[in-house]
Amino acid sequence: MAAAQKFALSLLCLCLLCDFAWCQQLANNNSDADVTESRTFGHHMLRRISFALVPVAFVVGVITTLLAALTVVSIKGLGVGVILLVLAIGQMLSRALPVHAAAAYTAAPAPLPVVYSHSHTQQPVWLEKEW
Repeated sequence: MAAAQKFALSLLCLCLLCDFAWCQQLANNNSDADVTESRTFGHHMLRRISFALVPVAFVVGVITTLLAALTVVSIKGLGVGVILLVLAIGQMLSRALPVHAAAAYTAAPAPLPVVYSHSHTQQPVWLEKEW
């Protein structure tokens, strides 16, 4: 968009310069002594435009640069906002929806010792592994 604006502005300046040069040529070709050159248009106007063209181009460049920087900062802020919005919606959904698919965590049972009981003894023999 900025390139199209720059192109249109430069085309407008070129058309104005060509128009002023054509008017100057017509004024030189005209041999009537009663017609005088106006103060606004003519050789001095072309000189004024050529002096003003550099500062105008500088101001247009500064404005374009500032708008580009503002656009980058705005898009960055929009991206951060969208990420925060997605996280907030995910958190609300996780709290609102019932949990069916996730199994509750249960601790593993403690290992049971191995018990041998002999028929000739009344007391069972407990054997445990020492890890």
